[in-house]
Amino acid sequence: MFQEIFLGLLQGLTEFLPISSSGHLVVVPAVLGWDEPSLTFDVLLHLGTLAAVVIYFRHELIGLALGVLGRGIDPAAARRMTLYLAVGTIPAAVAGLAFGGFFERLFESPYTTCAELVATALLLLGMERFGERARRRQLDTGVAAWVGVAQAVSIFPGISRSGATIGGGLVLGLSREEATRFSFLLSIPAIAGAGVLSVADVAGGGLDVTAGVVGGVIASGVAGYLSIGALLRFVRSHTLTVFAVYLLVMAPLSALIIYLRR
Repeated sequence: MFQEIFLGLLQGLTEFLPISSSGHLVVVPAVLGWDEPSLTFDVLLHLGTLAAVVIYFRHELIGLALGVLGRGIDPAAARRMTLYLAVGTIPAAVAGLAFGGFFERLFESPYTTCAELVATALLLLGMERFGERARRRQLDTGVAAWVGVAQAVSIFPGISRSGATIGGGLVLGLSREEATRFSFLLSIPAIAGAGVLSVADVAGGGLDVTAGVVGGVIASGVAGYLSIGALLRFVRSHTLTVFAVYLLVMAPLSALIIYLRR
């Protein structure tokens, strides 16, 4: 139970920070000598963070729903944002359905995941540099589509979804706060879709929903809610470089520890 709750806290803290929650759920248990958590357990923890982001952005989501129905303060703006979210979701949905088995096998290799965490760090550094030079623009269909492509790439367990989507938004000319907010909203259909696909595994006995699993899901939700607010405040006056530095230290050190343990 302690391990499951610990992994829930880890998932919640790292889901919205640009350091890859899935990558941490592969590497950290390997470093600690724990059994590797199943992909289904990983997805259930993501449902905790799904609840966190839905609760955090509940007012915006209600506004989007009302706008689609032609109600609310600005129905036109709400419909545009709904369109952007739909366009941004398509690439990851296609990649997940077409290559789901391939990505699931990648979760079996902590060394590969460590390499992908380093790749995330390099992507963050590169996107920050190009983002500073990018011409500022507003969110539109084209930007949403390319951010969606970045989200599809982040299906790899060590590639941060939030890092790829926030960094992609920066390169395309969005402000840090706008890119971060769109990244969080874009996570809702992505996490929800993965959760729907996991229901069959849970119903078929793929995972026993124990008290520890429930505790892990709750822990991931609480930690995720806190990390959303923390990152939104952080990006208003800071770059993502600190997260890249963390990954450049953490990933090689973790790979070394895993090698020595074996």
